[in-house]
Amino acid sequence: MNKSGSSSTSGGKMAADSFSVLYGRLKELGCPALEGVFLSEAKDMQKLLCTPSSHRLDILEWICTCVHPPLQEQFSSLKESESDLKIREMAKLGYELMLCQADDLDLIKGKASAQKQLYFLEKLVAVILPQGDFAVSGSVSDSSIYSSTEESFEEIARKNEEFIKQVFTSSDLQAVLSPECYPWSSDIKFLLKDEEVLHKRLPLSATSHEKTLMDALKELEDTVASLTELKTQCPFLQEDLDVADTSVDSVTALQTLKLITSDFSQLLLAFEQVYENELQQHCERLTPMLSPCGPLFQAVHESLTLCMQELQALAQVTETSKCLMETVKQRHEEKVVWSGSAKSSLSSKLEELKQKYKTIHATLKDCP
Repeated sequence: MNKSGSSSTSGGKMAADSFSVLYGRLKELGCPALEGVFLSEAKDMQKLLCTPSSHRLDILEWICTCVHPPLQEQFSSLKESESDLKIREMAKLGYELMLCQADDLDLIKGKASAQKQLYFLEKLVAVILPQGDFAVSGSVSDSSIYSSTEESFEEIARKNEEFIKQVFTSSDLQAVLSPECYPWSSDIKFLLKDEEVLHKRLPLSATSHEKTLMDALKELEDTVASLTELKTQCPFLQEDLDVADTSVDSVTALQTLKLITSDFSQLLLAFEQVYENELQQHCERLTPMLSPCGPLFQAVHESLTLCMQELQALAQVTETSKCLMETVKQRHEEKVVWSGSAKSSLSSKLEELKQKYKTIHATLKDCP
C-alpha cells in the first residue's frame, strides 16, 4: 500500500512539473492569451491548461496558428459563435500531425484526461520556434512566420534523413544482420564446431532407433499370438464351418455376432455424421463459467419455500374460520326442541328468555 501511494504521488508530481515547464515555455514564446496572467502553483497551471474554458481555447488557438499560420486568417474570418468550426479545424490539424483522431473534439475542448492533453500540448509547442519579439508585438508578417515554420519542418526532415543514412551505413548494423558467430546456446556450440563428436552421436542414435523397432516388432508378435489363441477358442469365427462345431447354437451365435457387428458399424457411422455436422461445433467451445451465485439462489429458494408454506397455512386458517362461521350461523338458524317446548331457533329462544327476564324484572320492581 505504501509503495502504490508513493508511486502515485511521484507520478502526480511529475505531471505537475510537466505543466509548469509547459506554462513557462508558453510564457517564453510570448503567448498573447497569457499576458497579465501570473501563476506560481502547478495545480493552477494544470487547471488553466486542462479545464474547458474560453481562455484555454484561446491559448490552443494561438498554438495552432503558430504551428500552421494559414489558420490565423481562417480563424479571423469566423465569428465568436462559430467556435465549433475552430475546434474541428484544430482537431484536423492534430490529425494531420498524427497527434490525435480527426473526431477527437473532447481533446480540443479540454474534456480529455490531463495526461492526454499534456502530451498533445507538448508536441504542438515543441514545433513552435522562438520568434523573438513577434509573439508580443506582431511586427513580423504572416509570410515570414510561414517560411520559418516550413524551414523548421525541413530541418527536422533533414536530420531524420541523416540519422537513417547513418543507421543503414553503420558497421554495427551489418554486424547485427550478418553475425560471424550465431548466437547458439552453449550446450550445442561444441557440437557444431567439433564434427567428430557429431559423427560419434550418429551411430548411437541409429542403435537406439533399431532397438525401438525391435521392441515394437516383439510387441506386435505377442499381439498376433494372443489373437491366434483367441481365434482357436472361438471356432464359429473360422471360415471353414465343416471343421468347426456345426451345432445350432454355434451357427446362431455366429449370425448374432455378425448382426451386432453390422449394427455397431452403422451406429458408429451415424454418430460420426452427427458429430461432424452438429456436435463438433459445440464440443470445441470453451468450458462455460459457472456462476458463483449458487448459494444465493439456494437461499432464495428456501425463503420462497417457507413463504409458500406460510401462505398455505394462512389459507387453511382462513378456510377453517369460514367453516366455523358457517357452523355458528347454521346453529343459530337451526330449530331444535328446548326442554319439552316447541321447536325454535337459538335466536328466537334467546329473545323469548329476554322477554321473560324483563317481565320478571318488572314484577319484582312493582312489589313493595
